[in-house]
Amino acid sequence: MTDEIKRLPVWSRWLRLSHWTITIAVFVLLFSGWLQMQTTQPESWVMDAHYYTSALLIPALLIRVYLLFFGSGSDLLKSCTLDRHKFKQAIGVLTSYLTLGKVPLPKWYAHNPLWGPVYLLLFLVLTLQIISGLLLMSQITLLGDISIRSLHIFGFQFVLGFTLLHILAVFVHDLKGTG
Repeated sequence: MTDEIKRLPVWSRWLRLSHWTITIAVFVLLFSGWLQMQTTQPESWVMDAHYYTSALLIPALLIRVYLLFFGSGSDLLKSCTLDRHKFKQAIGVLTSYLTLGKVPLPKWYAHNPLWGPVYLLLFLVLTLQIISGLLLMSQITLLGDISIRSLHIFGFQFVLGFTLLHILAVFVHDLKGTG
């Protein structure tokens, strides 16, 4: 046989860079945010870590959003949105999760059809976290009847939940996967 096997990357370098930068930033921000909630006067290094890491998150998120519209292949928005086929696959993934793997996972390319739309929601929540964080830094605590601090804490809870579920799903897929 003379068939040549050629390895093709699923994820672009820029997508990988933005993903891992966002990942590291989110971990530090979750931890430093949690530390800030434990006391009324957090240590200055905790505040500094939170501010500097948010300055790392902003360009990483901007790169990822840029790739949604101007990237190529699996970077693009269309790979995170649902059509009829991806919706059926997303239901299949959810069914597999709910049956603890008794129902096999469907096959897909690039983004998990269940998680793709959730990524878009995550990008929106991270954007709201950045905006609410900047407002809090500027001592703006209310926007109409909305408490900016409460909004920021809700975003923290969403991102924490997403992060925990995402890590769990990665391990499940690695255990179940064959490739």
